Amino acid sequence: MDFVNKKEDMKVLIGCEYSGIVRDAFSRMGWDAWSCDILPTESELTIQEGKHYQCDIFEVLYQDWDLLIAFPPCTYLSFAYTGKERYSIERLQNKINAYQFFLNLWSAPINHICLENPIGYIHSGLLPYSQIVNPYYFGDNYKKKTGLWLKNLPSLMWSDDRTLFHEKTSVVPEYLLVGGSGKRAKLPEKYSGKSTAKLKSKFHKGIANAMSEQWTEYIKNYKK
Repeated sequence: MDFVNKKEDMKVLIGCEYSGIVRDAFSRMGWDAWSCDILPTESELTIQEGKHYQCDIFEVLYQDWDLLIAFPPCTYLSFAYTGKERYSIERLQNKINAYQFFLNLWSAPINHICLENPIGYIHSGLLPYSQIVNPYYFGDNYKKKTGLWLKNLPSLMWSDDRTLFHEKTSVVPEYLLVGGSGKRAKLPEKYSGKSTAKLKSKFHKGIANAMSEQWTEYIKNYKK
């Protein structure tokens, strides 16, 4: 496939994202920011800028990117599924394929990489996570443990209190996005309704903004 390869100071590819939440955050920080997914983008800003690849990520992965942030599908990687087919040959093969997809992204020839996934089989059986973050650490008032696998990137910084050196970033979590022990989750209004499953798969704006703000400066200094 032929794609536009616009040369700017820093280029980031947001993989497996159709919402535009992370891509738009980096675009606002001045990056040449692209998203990629098999679905079309839902972001008006991404559409306006014309920076979404609707294709297999491996068709565009090996361009000259400074940063890769990707969200490998967790269908076969999380501990959430407890159905009777969880030990079927088909599901085990799909888990192996999901492992390989994760590893192929992790081993891409890109200096800085962040992969996101729940705390599931990747952490327990393949590669330990680098950091756990929660949306409420960065201003979104709900809990959802989110694992980050970081290569040549610092952990995201957040603060419970305002100090001489740091602004307070966290808020009191009012909601639990994913229930445990069979209990129903109490959802923020935007995650309730008919589209709950789809909306729950979208990333968190506060964490996206923290990534773009903190890693922009870090990678600028790295490139000097």
